Amino acid sequence: MLINKQFTLAMFPFILYGSTGCDDKSKYHVLTGERHTYYRITYNYPYDLGEDILFIYDAFYESLNPFDQQSTLSKVNNNKEVALDAIFIEAFNCSMELAEKTRGVFDPTCSPLINLWGFGFKNMEEPSDSLINEIMEYVGYNKVTLRNGFIEKKDSRIQLNFSAIGDGLSCDIIARYLDSKCVNDYMVDIGGEIVTKGKNGAGSDWSIGIIKPPKYLGIDKSSEFEIILRLAGKTAVATSGNYNNYRSQNGKRYGHTINPQTGYPANNRILSATVIASDCTTADAYATAIMAIETDKLDELLRTNGAMEYYIIYLDEQDNYCIKQSENMDRYV
Repeated sequence: MLINKQFTLAMFPFILYGSTGCDDKSKYHVLTGERHTYYRITYNYPYDLGEDILFIYDAFYESLNPFDQQSTLSKVNNNKEVALDAIFIEAFNCSMELAEKTRGVFDPTCSPLINLWGFGFKNMEEPSDSLINEIMEYVGYNKVTLRNGFIEKKDSRIQLNFSAIGDGLSCDIIARYLDSKCVNDYMVDIGGEIVTKGKNGAGSDWSIGIIKPPKYLGIDKSSEFEIILRLAGKTAVATSGNYNNYRSQNGKRYGHTINPQTGYPANNRILSATVIASDCTTADAYATAIMAIETDKLDELLRTNGAMEYYIIYLDEQDNYCIKQSENMDRYV
């Protein structure tokens, strides 16, 4: 776990939607509101599916919410015996696979470091090197396994947290439900992570805007679009950035993306990372990992998934905006 997205906070990188063109005769429905973050789900179907969608969404957080002591996740973290539900098992297996693929840059056991730097349950002072080293002893995805329906930890202090893929995975689960109902046109947007399929109500491809991030944490505001993406077919998109969640301590500003390999907030001059992948869970994890990786290891990370597209905004040494993007990203712009 690299980013404390928290269930009460959202990055809001996407704020432009293709017009639905809805009227009284339209079959397009819009379900919008806020649970632990904002959600907006637009779909073309003869009947209202809102009750079913919210049931799925609530079940997701009943399983994975780290702030609910009755959730499956909290019981696992407190070393209580608990029957693991299907959502928890999927989150765990996806996280382990993505941690392995990113070579530990994405890590679902990073929660103690997130809390240490003040992005979790409590605000903390800047930690000492010795304290970081102590906590690193029980951080690492290779120190926890799922065996015979139970979580086995090499150290009882290990804490799991799936917030870095939470919005992406919930998008995928709701999109799968819509697919099962043979819904051909929809946009699922949860906390800024998005899955689209088909067309909007105007018969056009779905369009989303990617905000141009501010250069400096807590000083500038995000107000203009960097690019507009046009999404055809079924597409999953996630964006990560530090500009909406940071801490100020001892005159320093720290972004909320923690590098689990070092134990410190990332310092790579990357402002935001947008990833398009086959599923939103993967896109979410890689967007997070890109924000956390050391600069000299970025290209190595990007090569671990040749199927994804990416659009990375960063600052050069003169604080000029620069772009690093995949070869086929232009087809979405």
